[in-house]
Amino acid sequence: MEARLAENAELAAALEARSGDAAALAALAERPDARRLLARYAPRPPPQTRRRRETGPSARLRPRRYAASGGLEIWVGRSDEGNDHLTMRLARGKDLFLHLEGSPGSHVILRTEGRDDPPSEALLEAAELAVHFSKHRKVTRADIHVVPVKNISKPRGAKPGLVYVTGGRSLRLRREPARLKRVLDARIDDADA
Repeated sequence: MEARLAENAELAAALEARSGDAAALAALAERPDARRLLARYAPRPPPQTRRRRETGPSARLRPRRYAASGGLEIWVGRSDEGNDHLTMRLARGKDLFLHLEGSPGSHVILRTEGRDDPPSEALLEAAELAVHFSKHRKVTRADIHVVPVKNISKPRGAKPGLVYVTGGRSLRLRREPARLKRVLDARIDDADA
């Protein structure tokens, strides 16, 4: 025990003598007796944690985006969860919700940028996408339900993709392949989609 005390006193004196010289302190820290004391009494550095990368929603939640006439955008849900995310979180009150009546399919949002009267061609392009991304994509005529997003609600506990629609109007669409091709070609690419 006395030998250990003498060893510690010698180490303390060596530490005092080298206190201003960083290289000498590093050499002192490499001595076996100093290393043993440092391992036992030196404060431990905080554990390094992995920083989570800040990213947006996963790819299945991000909507497909298309440029529409009049400088507007059309957003289309990719999955049931993506439809919920698009309609209930991303869309704003005056945006228009479009969906093929009586058929499962993607939610389509025409981003109106707060306008009450979007261009009719943009509305028809959004309706084309609503039919194209539904189970009945081969029909030549379709009824599309159009309603402002503020009139959409999600029942508590409802399965993904199910929403309640109040009000709105029905749009009878006669399909035009040229219009569909034009809007599909106007896809806005995401860097990581």
